[in-house]
Amino acid sequence: MTENENNDKSSKQEANYKEESEESELTEHKQKIDELSTLLEKEKQKSLRLLADYQNLEKQIIDRINSRGDKIILDFLTVYEDFIRTKDAYEKEGGNVDNLNGIIKNMESILGNYDVKPIESEGKKFDPKLHEVVQEIEDNDHEEGTIVKEIAKGYIIRGEVMKYSKVCVSKKIIKE
Repeated sequence: MTENENNDKSSKQEANYKEESEESELTEHKQKIDELSTLLEKEKQKSLRLLADYQNLEKQIIDRINSRGDKIILDFLTVYEDFIRTKDAYEKEGGNVDNLNGIIKNMESILGNYDVKPIESEGKKFDPKLHEVVQEIEDNDHEEGTIVKEIAKGYIIRGEVMKYSKVCVSKKIIKE
């Protein structure tokens, strides 16, 4: 073999070795990319689970706060209604109710801030989702099932009934 042939053979071996080395490196890189992709997907799933857990916890905390807040608001409504009854009693006696009106107005403002609204009942048709019947009154002047008197005011908070209105509804008189 001549020196040229040896050099050609040697350079072919080097080229083959280089190719094999590059292919081996490429395979290693592909494997590493696959491993990292799998790891990334696992981390994404873990992150999504943690986010869902966080959102559920946040909702539970808000529900707990709202239920405790609703209890306080219910107690506040009792005091508010006491002020209204007191004002009505003073008005009947001819007393000055200006200060009470100011307090009641402030209380109504606070209730409005918490999205508490009174249920309008009198003259409306009875709705079991909003009203509780405490008495049926025989009355031919109104359609049967119409609320003729409100005994206790009801309230809605954030679209849900917090306290049902206690009402008297009309009932047709049956003539024999």
